[in-house]
Formats: sequence, structure tokens, C-alpha cells
Amino acid sequence: GLTAGEPDVLDPPLARTFSGREVFLTFCEKLYDLNAKAQIVPQLASALPTISKDKLTVTIPLRKGIKFNDGTPFNADAVVQTLQRDLTLKGSARASEISPIDTVTANGASTVVIHLKAAYSPLTAQLADRAGMIMSPTQLNKLGDKFATAPVCVGPFNYDSRVAGDSITVTKSQFYYNKKNVHLDKIVFKVENDTAASAAALKAGDLQALDGTDSTQLAGVRADKGLTILKQTGLGYQGLTLNIGNKNGLLKGYSNVGTPLAANADLRKAFEMAINRAQMNTVVFGGTVLPGCTPISPSSAWYDPSVKCTPYNPTQAKQLVQQSGIADTTVHLMVPTATAALRQAQFIQAEEAAVGIKVVIDSTDFVTSLSKADAGTYDAFQIGWSGRLDPDGNIYQFVATTGSQNDSGYTNPRLDLILNNARKASTETARKTLYRAAQKLMLADQPLIYLYHPITFASLSTKLTGVSLYPDTLLRVAFAAYK
Repeated sequence: GLTAGEPDVLDPPLARTFSGREVFLTFCEKLYDLNAKAQIVPQLASALPTISKDKLTVTIPLRKGIKFNDGTPFNADAVVQTLQRDLTLKGSARASEISPIDTVTANGASTVVIHLKAAYSPLTAQLADRAGMIMSPTQLNKLGDKFATAPVCVGPFNYDSRVAGDSITVTKSQFYYNKKNVHLDKIVFKVENDTAASAAALKAGDLQALDGTDSTQLAGVRADKGLTILKQTGLGYQGLTLNIGNKNGLLKGYSNVGTPLAANADLRKAFEMAINRAQMNTVVFGGTVLPGCTPISPSSAWYDPSVKCTPYNPTQAKQLVQQSGIADTTVHLMVPTATAALRQAQFIQAEEAAVGIKVVIDSTDFVTSLSKADAGTYDAFQIGWSGRLDPDGNIYQFVATTGSQNDSGYTNPRLDLILNNARKASTETARKTLYRAAQKLMLADQPLIYLYHPITFASLSTKLTGVSLYPDTLLRVAFAAYK
């Protein structure tokens, strides 16, 4: 059961959803991966990269004797084609993640050489996620920008079929290099938006796993002896993206959209001050999330406790609303159709009403909401990010002027300079100092209002073994076995 909404397009450069990442784990392996200790380890690469003294040349050795799920040999040319596509495909969400790459070349069949425009510390971490998912050149040449209709990568499973709004099915691969450790014949990923219905389906045996369990259902799941729970504090965040300058569409030139929140910084501040994060945790989530106001989770080694939150202060928020001089402070909040998301939106609606801001909840299916966010046809969007090991992955693409997911339309030359310098910096101390400055700028301008860091409670049938929940909070089921 997928509880974070329906996966979007199953094409690694274009994909953006958390649930899509979980599906990809079964059929689209990466150059690198994370282990249970949140360390980067080789997956399709045979070792960690070698980096030149000037930090501009990155050499990646590849594993040999591997095939894609259509029988095509995995080699350096395939990696080159994939990375070039990540950089150039129209609408690629990976483009800004690996934008410091200048050229990619193959040095024989088993070595890839990446030449950088500037030193780029987060590169290996980026290649441990969708930017590092290598696609079959045979299928790319056949389908082009229609790759998502029949995606082929290296993985324990093959993509089989999809029923829009309902399910995605994968089947065991005959070409996988480690197929002796693949025990399931098929996995069906079901979209589960209703928290009570999904928990009931798990208890009834109609589902064998849920990637997240709502706080209202935890007690019932814990009481069921046929079920077990995995718990993990994630690297990501949940919050609100505010449309400040996305008037023409993503990356099409930003100018203020003129809505109350966009036009008035004090109103944005009031909007945040009106939200009691601690109370929201209790009322909406039953104490099962971690309130926070930054893009970096306390579970990350990069977390900086010196970055302080805007305090909850409804009295001052009300004063700021009155001082703004804006007669109509109506804000349309776009919210995914899942039960918990709507419950959170209703809490925010009540908090804002108390200070004089009217929130209209626009319930929208998740895939459509992503399209509307890119187009800039929204005021505020209740959305989060599942998190990355390197802080660049949680920040740059959302708030840098050239960020490939900058749906806020926010641009700040000073922040751009700080973030680009953080990419180039080679020491952890220097990077932490730069990210501290970046977060303080973001908290002042508020293109996003961060609300909390998720704690994932995955629920499983006790008959299901070999399932893991890593710090990226992705439920890994590819090597599971079912009794």
C-alpha cells in the first residue's frame, strides 16, 4: 500500500513523488545507494568515485556482467546516455541536481568519467537517487520521451503494468544479476489515500505492507498479533510552498504573482506565526511527527540547532494582518486528497482564521497538483520532500533561481551565491556555515514554510520477511519473502 499519493511519471528524470521512488527501487537500480546507516555504497558502480586533485574530474568504475531487464548489456555508454538525458530532457527534475556536470564520457566499457564545470561536493549523493538510475539505451532509443510507458532499467523486477489512480505491478526479472535472492514473483503497489481503509485492508490480509500508518490507526495495528511496525525518522520535511513569483510557469522567468502572500512579506510572516507546530503534532498527528522549521531534519548529520524558528505568536500575527492593509486576505491552499493531508489543512485553516486570514482548501489529486504547482496556478501548496543525505538535495532545486523544482518562483541572488558556494566547498565546516546562512535567508523570505519532519511507521504482515526501512524512509520490499 502506497500512502503518500499516486506515483507520478515513471521516468527517472521527470519523476518527483516519494511513492514513485519506492516503486523505482524494485526495477531501477542506481550507481550508488544508501545503506541502513545512511552511508553511500556502490550499487551499479563497483566502487566509490575517484576525484582528481582539482575536484573537476570524477571517475566511476562500473560493475561488469550486468544486463538491463530487456537483456541489453549494462555499460559505460548506457551511463553516459542516461546522465546526458538527465541534463537535457525537457522538464527534467534532475537537471539542477547535477547541473555542475560539463561532460560525461566512457573510458572503455566499465569506466565513466565526469568532467565538472566547478567542484561539486554533493555529486555522489545525487547519484544515489534518481539522478543515478540508469536506463536501458535500447528502450530509450525506442521510446524517447515516452519511456515512462514501459520503463526498463536494471533491477530485481520488471515494470509490468499500471492502472491509473489504482495500482502499479512489477514482475520478477529473468535478467537480474542477483535473482537467486529475489523470492517474490510479483509485487502490486496499491494507491491508498484513505487511512482507515488501508489499515483495514492490511488487517484483512488484502495488503501485506503499508509504507506509512496514520496516527489514528497505530493502536489498532499494534494490537494485531499478525502485524508488525517499522519506525524511522526521515531526512525530509513537510510544509507549505508559497507561490511568490511563479507567474509564467516553472523556470520561465519569475515575477511577483501579486497575491496577498506574494505581495506582502509581513503577511507571510503572520501566516507562519499563526501555526502552532506543537499543537498540530498533537491534534493532527497524535504526537507522531517531529515539529521543525528548516529543510534539514534533526536526523541528518547536517542539522544545525542554531537556526531558530519563527515563534508561534497569534497576537503578533493578527497585528501584522491588520497592518498589511490588505482587505481580502484569502489564500487558496492546494492539498492532496489523502485523509491525513486534509486533516492537516483543516487545522491550518482554523489557525489562520483566528488571525484574520481566510484559507480555502482546494483538494486536488497529487499528480494533478504537481502539474498545477509547475504551472504556477496556485497560491499555496501543502507538500513535502522525502529528503536526501546531502543538504543540497533538500534545498537547491526548490529555492535556487535555476532550481528544477522551484515552484515558488523565488529568486534571491545572495542565496544563489551561498548555495553555489556550498556546492563547491570541500570541507564540512565550510558547507555547514554556508547552509546556516542559507537557511536564515529562507526563513526570512519564506518561499516555503517548513512545518515538521516525518516519522514513518510502516506496517507489515508478520508473514512478510526481508523488508527494511532505511533513513530515507523508503520501504524496501524487492528482496522480501512471503510465507
